[in-house]
Amino acid sequence: MKLRSAAYATAFFATVIPVFAQQPASVPKPKSQKEVQALQKVQAAAQQNNPDAEVQAINEVLEQFQDTEYKNMLLTMAMDAEARKGDYEQTIVYGERAVQADPTNIQAYDTLAQDIAQHTRDTDLDKDKSLQKVKDYANKALDLLKNAATAPAGIPAEQWPDVKKDMTAQAHEALGMAAVVEKKYPEAITNLKTASEEGSKPNPVTYARLSQAYNGAKQYDNAIATADKVLATADAPAAAKQFAQQQKDMATKLKGGAATTPAPAAPATSTTPTPSAPGPVQPAK
Repeated sequence: MKLRSAAYATAFFATVIPVFAQQPASVPKPKSQKEVQALQKVQAAAQQNNPDAEVQAINEVLEQFQDTEYKNMLLTMAMDAEARKGDYEQTIVYGERAVQADPTNIQAYDTLAQDIAQHTRDTDLDKDKSLQKVKDYANKALDLLKNAATAPAGIPAEQWPDVKKDMTAQAHEALGMAAVVEKKYPEAITNLKTASEEGSKPNPVTYARLSQAYNGAKQYDNAIATADKVLATADAPAAAKQFAQQQKDMATKLKGGAATTPAPAAPATSTTPTPSAPGPVQPAK
């Protein structure tokens, strides 16, 4: 359930650092003109959707300005950029750095839980360790979300209610994926159903995964009905539709009908909106 969006980034660019004199003390500020210029390089790379340049510019800021007030934001951005590149290992590296720098970073916990769950297989030698991380990160995100009355830095206040719903759904989806790997199908069904209900709008990837869990629990009618929801969604990703069709075929076959499609790997999922580059930066006055 990836929630990164151009609208979110645009709002963030416009609101994070307009005029320092009018900003509360909690809003990060650059301490020098050199830091402004370094942050502007991050901003430019992010606006050009160039994740390699974005990560490089972020690292330059973190190395040259070790006391930057943007550290938490920049680490979260680097995690997001690595995820967009499809670099799983570096996504985890930056995600773990982000939660070490800020133990209340809900976005990082959500991303870590989802990405680790997505990449863990039953045959992995470190499966148990990985699944425990999924549970720890997802439950930490859920605990923080329960008490998160206001939006984290970088998320516009008017978007927070929907983003909060989607982050909650994402954490439950990660727990559901972990339970599928463990073959704890009733637990998987509970979490994936919660994820499908908690999000701001229906997510076909979640429904496709729920169909898989129903098959594991031998609830074939539910598997077929859930897969049909995905297949009936016009804008569902092609991978989600393919996975849902294969789950439907499997359920039909196991019920005694005719089906020929083999079970695939689950479709790729997605991650919560993360802070994009800081908005137009100006030196502190």
